[in-house]
Amino acid sequence: MNALFRLKQPVDRLLETTLVGLFFVLFSCVIIQVFTRYVLNDPSIFTEETSRLAIIWLSLLGTAYACGRLEHMAYTMFPEKLKDGALLTHMRTVALIVLFFAVTVMCYGGGRLVLRALQFNQRSATLALPMGYIYLCIPISGLLIVFYQLLILKKPQQFRAADEVEVALEHIAEEERKLASGEEN
Repeated sequence: MNALFRLKQPVDRLLETTLVGLFFVLFSCVIIQVFTRYVLNDPSIFTEETSRLAIIWLSLLGTAYACGRLEHMAYTMFPEKLKDGALLTHMRTVALIVLFFAVTVMCYGGGRLVLRALQFNQRSATLALPMGYIYLCIPISGLLIVFYQLLILKKPQQFRAADEVEVALEHIAEEERKLASGEEN
């Protein structure tokens, strides 16, 4: 299990890089579409489908990334009232529920969807890409969620949802220290 914890940081970095790349693809497609439609008056045909595919992959991989950072479907009122062992039990219970969903729906069901789409040679409308490759984001995201949930089940105390206010205050304090010591950014 320690090997899984050593993998967490590289998996996080790979996922972050992939998400940024997908966002760049989405952004580029929108810019190209607007330019070709309103400036050239001849809309590009590939950008609509490419942006749709990018947003599908972006949302599913982003969900897996959020699960690994405990930033998914945050409900804070109940967990904030729990302390120590009760909080860890709650975290494990939620992790088990998410794990069950990821294994059954995303990995198993998504895997079957991919195989069926490849078996029937389904293709996307404009780009003629095999739909199985597009649907592949479902089981991949499911496997990533399973990975993160196993880590949470093993050591929930190592996971803590990011508090944006706390992060912002730490950033402000760091900037004030730099200004006080005369450091440049």
